[in-house]
Amino acid sequence: MVSLRVGLAQLNLRLGDLDGNVEMIVAAYDEAVELGAQVVVFSELTVTGYPPEDLLLKPTFVEGAALALGRIARHTGPVPAVVGFPEDSGQTGPVRLWNSAAMCWGGAVRGVYRKHFLPNYSVFDEQRYFVPGTDPGPLLWVDGVPVGISICEDLWGPPGAAYAAASDGELLTSLGGDDDASPVVAQVAMGAKLAVVINGSPYQRGKQANREAFACARASQAGIGVVYVNQVGGQDELVFDGNSFVTDAAGNVVCRLPAFAEQVTVCEVDVGESSCGDPAAGLLTPTLDPLEEVWLALVVATRDYVRKNGFTDVAVGLSGGIDSSAVAAIATDALGPEHVHGVSMPSRYSSEGSRTDASQLAANLGIDLRTVPIEPAHAALAGMLDNANPDDVDSPADRVADVDSPADRRC
Repeated sequence: MVSLRVGLAQLNLRLGDLDGNVEMIVAAYDEAVELGAQVVVFSELTVTGYPPEDLLLKPTFVEGAALALGRIARHTGPVPAVVGFPEDSGQTGPVRLWNSAAMCWGGAVRGVYRKHFLPNYSVFDEQRYFVPGTDPGPLLWVDGVPVGISICEDLWGPPGAAYAAASDGELLTSLGGDDDASPVVAQVAMGAKLAVVINGSPYQRGKQANREAFACARASQAGIGVVYVNQVGGQDELVFDGNSFVTDAAGNVVCRLPAFAEQVTVCEVDVGESSCGDPAAGLLTPTLDPLEEVWLALVVATRDYVRKNGFTDVAVGLSGGIDSSAVAAIATDALGPEHVHGVSMPSRYSSEGSRTDASQLAANLGIDLRTVPIEPAHAALAGMLDNANPDDVDSPADRVADVDSPADRRC
């Protein structure tokens, strides 16, 4: 039975930090090779981070990404690395790029695959920047084994197919049919014995089960294993969960990396139509409890937003209510209590319970609490409004107080 030792590099990349990403990529490559990998797989648009959006409209940025890829390629030895990058197609106009995967070994880029299906729904806007690839090849030969490379939605087929499968299980049974346009089908016809898919797939609650179901269906339909590598970490309004995994040819998940954590792992994958049916020891990380999954998503998104934007500390207004309490707890888990500062701002409307609850919350979390009374500011503003119209019995200040009085609140 033939098998390949595949290195999965699940990294928390920094969008636009080409030099920093190169350092992470080459370090992960070396680690995977040291662990015995025969090929090392990274995520979609590894060099730039995902999604680079309008940075791709800057020619100097795209040129910088090409130079960064060259540095990565020159670092490689005989073990191939599959690295995502934006490739200039040479076409004119603002939409001139391919979303590509470079196959690097022996100090050079030896082959390139270009993404076919460009999602343009939900949080995706890829048709603004990329033109679709049309060639299902080339295959990557790893120690005599032909491997098909594809990018994210190419595994599924038409854009949105993976989402549709969640509500229509019959879609899974149509894989491999006459209207199945996935490049993986063509790669299998070309002789591929393993499908490698690089991804920039944002977190969505319950999404991992759908990913695995579709990948397993694709694996069993095609008779080849699937290697699915995703990035991890927060980026602006998105958070990526990682959850990279491997299936065997029978559609069994045999390796799963942890959610919301960086990891470099080597998984031995049987190739061809055989199935090991037995998860690699210690490599099948259990899925998270749904509440723990959501909590970790919030923590990672908060941590990366703060750190990637160069901040060190955060201030949280504490009212004693559930909203500010949840935000303070998330921030504390994300940054550590020494980097979170609670602020209580009592006024004439603050109850004693609000003040004591805020104080108790700060003590429980181990964060400092500063009290800044806002009653003087409220009184000054009310006086300013009164002076603006002294002859009006129902003064603006009165009307503001009436509108915002506790008796009129309904939430």
